[in-house]
Amino acid sequence: MKNLNRHSDKKIKFRVTCMSNLGVRSNYYGLIFILSVIGAILFIFTEFGGYTTYYQYSVNIESSFNNPDLIAYAPLLILVAFFFLLNIFLSLKELNIIKVAFPRNSAKLGFYSSLGILVITAIGGVAFEVLLSESGAWNWWLNSGFYAGIIGGILLPLLYYFIMKSPKQPT
Repeated sequence: MKNLNRHSDKKIKFRVTCMSNLGVRSNYYGLIFILSVIGAILFIFTEFGGYTTYYQYSVNIESSFNNPDLIAYAPLLILVAFFFLLNIFLSLKELNIIKVAFPRNSAKLGFYSSLGILVITAIGGVAFEVLLSESGAWNWWLNSGFYAGIIGGILLPLLYYFIMKSPKQPT
């Protein structure tokens, strides 16, 4: 059998190009922006959970100020909403869309604020379950605000971890 490439005088050169780490980092920050916006909208405008006694109650930021029984949730819900908004501004800053004076290592700040979202949402969910299991509620549930905090609190730190592990390109 004859080798077709045996008599070829042309040498094949492969050119390998690397994607700059700046492009990878901006992709991560774009994902952080999208996840933070979705998480903030779901956390702020939907219910964290609900329960039924003689009436059906919804636990969210608005109801925690209107119902004296739910006022203990207000600081937790506001803090998680603040952390989501902080991640939105950090990602916009790193994408050079806005100019804000945040610390130089904003990835570390975002990482810890994202872990704060996870921890505070988990503590709020556990407290919600424990308090309602001891009360006279017939039925209780966690809803989209809770799940937005948990899912965002898992995915956002992972993205910040990838950002911190990718070397920053000199500018």
